[in-house]
Amino acid sequence: MQQLQAENLELQKYSSAQRSVIESLERRVGRSLQAIQHYLSPIDGSLEAHDNWQTYLNLMQHEISSLCDLMADAMLLQKLEAGKVDIRLESIALDSLLASVTRHLLATKDGSTARLICETTPPLPSILADRELTESVLTELLARSMKYSDPDSPVVLAVESVAGQVLLRITAQRFAPQGDRDFATEVLLCCRQIEIQNGQVSCKHHTNGLQTVVVSLPVSE
Repeated sequence: MQQLQAENLELQKYSSAQRSVIESLERRVGRSLQAIQHYLSPIDGSLEAHDNWQTYLNLMQHEISSLCDLMADAMLLQKLEAGKVDIRLESIALDSLLASVTRHLLATKDGSTARLICETTPPLPSILADRELTESVLTELLARSMKYSDPDSPVVLAVESVAGQVLLRITAQRFAPQGDRDFATEVLLCCRQIEIQNGQVSCKHHTNGLQTVVVSLPVSE
């Protein structure tokens, strides 16, 4: 009976997570379709808007490209959960992983101060995770935080080891376009890619307006 109850609880958690992703996908796709319709209306048979056609077409192309990326992430997630993609859990040196996802953000071309602040205390532990998936998630979260936060707003990546877990905290002004109250669908997809590795992702809004996404992964024995 206890085993059945535990399995039922896991199924409920899985179902809830799937429902959250699907609902967020529906909202995200709906917003993009509305945006495309908005950009299409001025150039639909209007000669007066001819000079602005390229601008509207560029905006439409951006929305279409974003939707394609979103659908690709969603398809990857479904393949992972269906067991059609191997999850390669291995011991990963955390300092090497962090270097690969932050190197390009710490090296500024014009000599200005880097917006990304890394708060780490060596020696860093190793984690048990799929390197490709974990790099993809961290790269996505850092890219979104840099893209949607104000240009002068720093992004902080902090690392902490607690009770057999490594907590990777990314704190930024925003992870989604300004005015979007919900965390973006892409962030929810990141959550599922971490959860499928026996990790967890949590999101928190702070009273000062900042947001933190915490990626938790087990320490490698």
